[in-house]
Amino acid sequence: MRIRKRTIAVLLKLIILALTCWFIYNKLSEPQSLEKIRAFFKQPFSPRTIWLLSFAGGLMLVNWGVEVFKWKYLVRKIEKVSLWKSTESLLAGLTLAIFTPNRVGEYGGRILYLERGNRVKGAFAMWVGAFGQMLVTNVVGAVAFYFFALRFIDLNQALQIALGLGILIFCLLFVLFYFNVRWLYMILLSFRFLKKFRRYFKVLLMYRKKELMVSLLYSLLRYAIFTTQHFLLIHLFLPSIDYVTSMMLISVILMVQSIIPTMAMLDDLGVRGATSAYFFGFVVSPADASFVLASAFGVWIVNIILPAIAGLFFVFKANFFGGNGGNNH
Repeated sequence: MRIRKRTIAVLLKLIILALTCWFIYNKLSEPQSLEKIRAFFKQPFSPRTIWLLSFAGGLMLVNWGVEVFKWKYLVRKIEKVSLWKSTESLLAGLTLAIFTPNRVGEYGGRILYLERGNRVKGAFAMWVGAFGQMLVTNVVGAVAFYFFALRFIDLNQALQIALGLGILIFCLLFVLFYFNVRWLYMILLSFRFLKKFRRYFKVLLMYRKKELMVSLLYSLLRYAIFTTQHFLLIHLFLPSIDYVTSMMLISVILMVQSIIPTMAMLDDLGVRGATSAYFFGFVVSPADASFVLASAFGVWIVNIILPAIAGLFFVFKANFFGGNGGNNH
């Protein structure tokens, strides 16, 4: 039985390795991707270019570093994990995320580094953190969309007021549900067939409003870092776009991307590129669209692909069937 589990674990890891390599090769070898890579290298490697790229790349480490602390903070309700163990689980999750629909594999990667009996509970803890990140993305994005609509869409006063009220209600409901995340526990408990699993989702009752606020602040910090990265790459290619306009459009784009369901294996990069090209199309000429796509591609490479490659090592290290971390034995 032990040998059989080890064999299955090795096979699963080899499949993950093959899927990750295939996904990365498939995406980078597409004609559109090659075009974006060429757009990158059209930029002269001046001190300004090197500084902007280095800063954006460095922020990737800060971005995921903040997420490591947030994950460690949330999962402590279930299990004490070290900072290094939190880092390993995060990178393993990023590897599994890139070829799964809506990045659900990230949950699987994270919980591999928890004790076997805590893994389902860990998934709920991660959901709390992900919901906080979604709250920031959607609330900031909705407010940005309001100003986008005032600037680029011809709305009469009544529609402007209606849009503003709609966005206000949307934001308040989002915040209300987040700080009452225990409501989800009650909803799940209302389904009779889920009652026997209550010990798993009972973790939703463990977070007090103060702890949810701390998690939300981590999410807000990550959002500020991520939008700054995107701005730096936009500024690299299109320095004529001012900071306020760029950040407004980036915020709207991130909101739309969070709403649209994606099959990560097939169209995640396509959705990123299409939404970026559409909204920046209001301020740049069609001739400059390739630079917008190149910046979106750059963010994807830095924040998703590079960490996912690093995470392969930790997927192989993970114990699929036993306790936290380590190899299967």
